[in-house]
Amino acid sequence: MNGLTKTLVLASTLCLLSGIAAAKKVSINCQNNTKCVHYEDMGKSQTDTFSTQCNGSVPIGMKLVCHPVKDMTCTDSVQRNTYLNCTCTNWSATKKQTATIDILCPAAN
Repeated sequence: MNGLTKTLVLASTLCLLSGIAAAKKVSINCQNNTKCVHYEDMGKSQTDTFSTQCNGSVPIGMKLVCHPVKDMTCTDSVQRNTYLNCTCTNWSATKKQTATIDILCPAAN
C-alpha cells in the first residue's frame, strides 16, 4: 500500500473506532436574497461541512455564520476558492441536534 492509501485507511478506521461519523459535505447557495438561513439536522456523533455562495460567487462582504448548540462545535468560516466553508460536529453520542447556518450576502448595487 502506498502512503496515501495507508493514511486514508487509518483515518477511516479511527473515525469508526471513535464513534464519529465520516464528514458529510452540504452545499448551500443563497440565490437572490441578502440573508438565507439553513437548518441542518445532524445525527449523533456527526460532522458536516457547509459550503456556500451568494448567487454563484463569494462577493466582498459576504459572511457565513454557523451557530452551534450545546455539545456541538463549529469552526469559523474559511474562504476556499469560490466558497465559504465551516465545519460543525455534534459531539453528542445520544441525541440528534440541529445546526443553524446564516448566509449574509451584500445587497446588489
